[in-house]
Amino acid sequence: MLIQRAPDVYEKLRHLGGMATDDVLSPAERSDGVARPGEGWERVGPRGGVTPYAGVYKAAMPNGKRISLMRVMFTDHCIMDCHYCPNSYWVPRRRYGFKVDELARLFDEMHSRHMVEGLFLSSGIFKDPNATQERLLDVVEAIRSRYGFRGYIHLKVMPGTSTDALLEQSQRLGARLSVNMESPSAEHLRKVSTMKDFDNGIVAPMKRISELMQERYGGAVGQATQLVVGAADESDWDIYTRMRSLYGEYGFKRVYYSAFRPVQYTPLEEHPATPPVREHRLYQMDWLSRIYGYDAEELRPAFDTGGFLELRADPKLMIAMNNFEQFPVDVNRGTERELLRVPGVGPLAANRIVKQRAQHTITQRQELQAMGVVMKRAMPFLRFPGHKPTPAKQGELALFREQSATPAQPSRRTVDLHATHAASGCTSCPLNPGTCGMAA
Repeated sequence: MLIQRAPDVYEKLRHLGGMATDDVLSPAERSDGVARPGEGWERVGPRGGVTPYAGVYKAAMPNGKRISLMRVMFTDHCIMDCHYCPNSYWVPRRRYGFKVDELARLFDEMHSRHMVEGLFLSSGIFKDPNATQERLLDVVEAIRSRYGFRGYIHLKVMPGTSTDALLEQSQRLGARLSVNMESPSAEHLRKVSTMKDFDNGIVAPMKRISELMQERYGGAVGQATQLVVGAADESDWDIYTRMRSLYGEYGFKRVYYSAFRPVQYTPLEEHPATPPVREHRLYQMDWLSRIYGYDAEELRPAFDTGGFLELRADPKLMIAMNNFEQFPVDVNRGTERELLRVPGVGPLAANRIVKQRAQHTITQRQELQAMGVVMKRAMPFLRFPGHKPTPAKQGELALFREQSATPAQPSRRTVDLHATHAASGCTSCPLNPGTCGMAA
């Protein structure tokens, strides 16, 4: 006799907390995994954060601090046909879902135990967008009213939500709202979903939320969205154009980028995965535009003729190399804007330089290094007493690292590992041939 057991709330949390990882809360880590002062990047894990417990996510907040959020989906049942999504109806697997009361009570329990400080709530669309949004709002209303939580809640607004009352309630109860755009235009979205309406189902709710935030005091004060990079064969320039529109027209706080990864059973399961470095370059481009103040004309040299960013080089360095006649910049005379165009100089370092030179002339590279300048990158583009590189010096810089014709020799430990596996009778080398350099 087969006995089926209903999952408890902790089993649901383990599953629905894991399925929520496709919603990005923070930029992915640097490709080299190293924090660079003044550049806005820090090591935060392979998908932009770390998850110490099921459903708990260490997210980076706008002020730079980290906050533990309960990141969870209300349900992973979804009627939509998004060709890239593991929650779409294409994927045959068991689905889970919370009840309103049990999810609200679970959050209160985790918050009372100081496991989380806020909530990131998303969902699959289980009936229609309005019905799903209504359930999400029931959860948030219970958390706010019944349990008295007044902290941070990032609430997803389902694409296709059309009832104005639901949008108004979302703005009132949430601290930040987001409608996932996924593709930069209606044309691109049609390639990955036949059921989503770009203009009426995504852009229209974004516009209405923006209006509500301007009309009302209190409630949500910022919008964010996510773009899936590479699923619709869009160019980086397409993404940049949309990103600039979202920041400019609707006052978005953040646009997040998620490199496409193929999912089994979906129509795009044979589509090549997007290299993570492309996602990284888009975040760099976003940072240059939003924080450094680069306009479209300044950013153009970072894109090739097809509208793609060069994956092998930092876009800021490529732009500087394309305009090397503007360098070197005098540390003691250049404006803050000119300093920000120097590779290796971020907003914090540029601000420190301007304040420091008001008191005395900057003469030593050690001073610049102490202020957060990455000297290895900045030296060919900066001038100060005793250091005056010529424009020809920048022309000598190698943009791309040449690969050695001779493969690196395997380490002793790698050779020993290989020998151990070979002795056990393995039929294929378990080690990466590019690292091992040996045949099985």
